[in-house]
Amino acid sequence: MICVNNGICYKNDSNNLQFFLIGDTGGLPIYPYTTYAQKLVAKSLANIGDKKNIEFTISVGDNIYFTGVKDEFDGRFQETFENVYKGKALEKPWYLIAGNHDHFGNISGQIAYTNRSQRWTYPASYYKVSYAFGKSATLVEFLMIDTILLCGNTRDITEAGFIDMIFATVQKNPNMPKDPVAAKTQLDWIEQQLSSSRADYLFVVGHYPLYSISEHGSMNCLIEKVKPLLEKYHATAYHIVTEHSLGSDDVEKIQLHYIVSGAGSRSDHSVKHMDTIPEGSLRFNYPTGFNPVSQLGLSTGGFICADMDREKAIFTFYNGKGKQKYSCIITPRKKFGSKRRKK
Repeated sequence: MICVNNGICYKNDSNNLQFFLIGDTGGLPIYPYTTYAQKLVAKSLANIGDKKNIEFTISVGDNIYFTGVKDEFDGRFQETFENVYKGKALEKPWYLIAGNHDHFGNISGQIAYTNRSQRWTYPASYYKVSYAFGKSATLVEFLMIDTILLCGNTRDITEAGFIDMIFATVQKNPNMPKDPVAAKTQLDWIEQQLSSSRADYLFVVGHYPLYSISEHGSMNCLIEKVKPLLEKYHATAYHIVTEHSLGSDDVEKIQLHYIVSGAGSRSDHSVKHMDTIPEGSLRFNYPTGFNPVSQLGLSTGGFICADMDREKAIFTFYNGKGKQKYSCIITPRKKFGSKRRKK
């Protein structure tokens, strides 16, 4: 785990950095423990990965549906992850964070599984991933954060089963962390990492959205706590997964992008909260139309492939069949873009 926290992985022999961005890969809690959408996405990831020099995959939570795992030996790691994602690109590191469904189970088990897998990399509830590429050592940093610890969960259960989840009270927009001290500690860590970063590209990766048009809607807790830090320290983008869709937002006039990739094993056609995001900020949303069984994984799903160089990062949005649906260009941070890190 040389790339994690204080370590940096150097790719001096390449002038670009390519990676996948995916979320909600959690499959199903019953046989076959995966979904039609997840299998489509996995195949397309492998096919596109064969044509590119993918270095890693960022996976943004809800790793095991519906109630996480029991411990590090849970069979779901094999059935929903190891046995599903095949191909040389997918054998590279996967950097993961927890989603609300993971927190219904045993988070410590998912963290401990890092020591049992060649690619599953989830060393702590929140952590930093750093890569530098090219002769100029263009630096890319990902702050992998736990938004459930920051804001609370959608159901107040842990180490629970499916029945417990069904009967638990639902809180769609949680705004109160279960452990305020732990939440404050993480928020302080986020600010310290943002304020000290000299990365050319600085991404913050969380499960809950700040802004969303879909079923869950925008997250007031993160708008209040995290958004001011993203703007103050000129983060490049915030990557999220909670909504089972693909999307891109440019909110307000700050050069900050909100990128959604949450269709790894199911999709959400909802535009229930379209009127709650800043006018004109939505650039792309997928899927569209109506599909009553999409939440069960009977859909095409989707994912994102990023291709970065010193001057720009291109984020290409694919559906589960590998068809390109949209792309956007993100430039390096203006404030720190001229401060190149040397090896």
